[in-house]
Parts: sequence; structure tokens; C-alpha cells
Amino acid sequence: MSVAVPLAEVVTYLLFSILIGNTVLQFISEKKKPKTNISKKTLLLSTLGIYIFTFGPVAQTISYFSDDVGLTLAAYSVLTDFQVGRAWIFIGFMSVFLWMTLLLNGSKYLQALWLLLMVFAIGYSSHVASLSFWNGFIAHSIHFLMVTLWTGILIHVAWFSSDEKKWPLFLRWFTPFAMINLMILLISGFALMFYMVEPKDYVNSWVLPYGQMLLLKHLSIIPLLVFAFLNGVLTRKSLIVSSFDPRPWIKGESIIIFLVFCFTSVLGTLSPPHEVEFTVQSEGASIWVEWLLGTDIPSVNNVHLTPNFLSLFLLANSLLFLAVIVISFKKVKPYIAILFGMSFVFALYFGLMISLSI
Repeated sequence: MSVAVPLAEVVTYLLFSILIGNTVLQFISEKKKPKTNISKKTLLLSTLGIYIFTFGPVAQTISYFSDDVGLTLAAYSVLTDFQVGRAWIFIGFMSVFLWMTLLLNGSKYLQALWLLLMVFAIGYSSHVASLSFWNGFIAHSIHFLMVTLWTGILIHVAWFSSDEKKWPLFLRWFTPFAMINLMILLISGFALMFYMVEPKDYVNSWVLPYGQMLLLKHLSIIPLLVFAFLNGVLTRKSLIVSSFDPRPWIKGESIIIFLVFCFTSVLGTLSPPHEVEFTVQSEGASIWVEWLLGTDIPSVNNVHLTPNFLSLFLLANSLLFLAVIVISFKKVKPYIAILFGMSFVFALYFGLMISLSI
């Protein structure tokens, strides 16, 4: 279950992105987007997949209670009394409506409606919505929608496009769209984080599994921003003076987004430490962090950052990896740049972890 649920979450993000990207691009003029080719079968299977893979969190919740009350009673209770269960049932109905609309080549407005309602169901079932319903529901729904909008369009134009002539016109509207999208993502993301971990406890939370995943997610966003800058600014300039094909670099950006999805999916299966000190004392710190630091962590009262030579060396290396991504634009394969991006994440991660002083 510990592996299956995060995997289901990753697939859910990807399937929503494919369907939302397909729907949004239907509203864009043919002159302003590369021609994309995605089969109806893929869209129908994606719709079916959403219904199947959104069951992951439901299954996790049922499994949690089944030992105490039995599988049947746990399943009935979760599906009828819990937000995550009711949301999954609602997503099932919307998936059927979307599947029928796609099968019959129905209105793009109907497709958008069913998908938007499913996004709201995701927000309704989120952990933060159970803490503060309206604020959490709205923030999580917006965050999820913005992520899948950005990712969905990138997936379609990078992996399913065949027209190289319309890239300048596409980037002319997509670049400001992505910038606005990113601003909304950052605002809603920080709003969600503050419900889970207070800013003053952010560094302290690193000694817990949830804090570890949160840190890795935040670090992985940095190379994503670099790729977005390359594809949004430098690619536009390159297309003016040459027949540069931007698709490999946009594929690279989508792969970095997939890395962010992976960290986010694991994050969603972990219990948020609303009180970090209490969580450490009651459940203990992360075994991985204790092994890395070579000491037990009974409390976070004395946890703080103390840079040393090795941590500063890793920090310098991480910045070098980031700079190499920009320098290598158009000169190396984007997949090498992806490797540099991942190297940045883990170099900075280990640099920060080694800086922790207990």
C-alpha cells in the first residue's frame, strides 16, 4: 500500500493533465497552437484511469480502519461518511459523463464542465479541506487545476505535436499564461503549506518524513523554473533567428514536472506534522535523517542550520549544476540538462541536511 498509493497519485496527476490539456487546447485557435495528435482511445482510457486510480486514497483510508471494524464496515463508512469516499463516488459519476461526451465527440464546454467538477472533488477530498473547509477546498482546487493546466498543455505540445511552424505564435500566448499560472501556483502552494507546517517550524519539520518530502518538492521546483525560463524566453528568441525545434526541451520540462509529481504524491500519503515537536516525541524522527546525521533526535528544540565546509561545497555544486543547465541550452541534449536538474536537487538537499545541527 505504501508504494501503490503514491503511484496511483502520480498516475492521477498525469491522466488529469492529459484530459485537461486536450480540453483547453480545443479553445485555442488552430493558428496559435501546434497540431497535436492524440487518439480518442487514449482519452477514453485516461477517463477510465481517473476513476480507477483516484481510488488509491480511499483504499488507504479503508485499510487504516479495517483492522478495527472489519473490511465491510470500514468500506461502507469511508464511502458514505468520509470526504475522500464521497468525492470518489462523485468522480465516478463525472467520469461516466465525460467518457460518454468524449465517445460521442460532444461539446468542449461539457468536457470542461465535467473535468472542472472532478477537480473540485479532488479539492473537496484533500486533507487541508478537512482542516479548514472553504479555504482548503478553494486553495487545493486552484492549485490542482493550475498544475494540470500547465502540465497538460506541455504534454500535448511536447509529446503529441507534429507541426513545427506554429511555435512562435504558440509561445507568444503560452509564455504569459505560464507566468500567471506559476504565480497562482506559488500563492496557492504556500497557502496550503501554511495549513500543514507553520513557517517557523519549516526547518524543524525536515527531521520528519513529511518535512523531507516537502523539502524535496520545493527544491525540485527550482530547476522547473529554470526550464520554464528557457522554454518561455530563450526559445522564443531562438525561433526568431533559426529553425530551432523546442520540443525536446519542452519534453525536458514535462519530465521535471513529473519529478515534482513524484514528491507530491508521496507527500500526500504522509501525515502532516501540525505540531512538529509533538510528532517527534510521539512518533519519533525519520530513521533516514537520524542515520544521515549520525545521532538520535529526541526533540527539535535545538535543531538549527549551521553551515560547514561540506555543506557549502554542496551548495556551490548545486548552483553550478543550475548554471550549466542555462549554459548548455541549444548546445547539449536536453536529457543531459534533466540530469543536471536532478543533480541540483540532490546536491542542495544533502547540503541542507548536512547543515542541520542537533
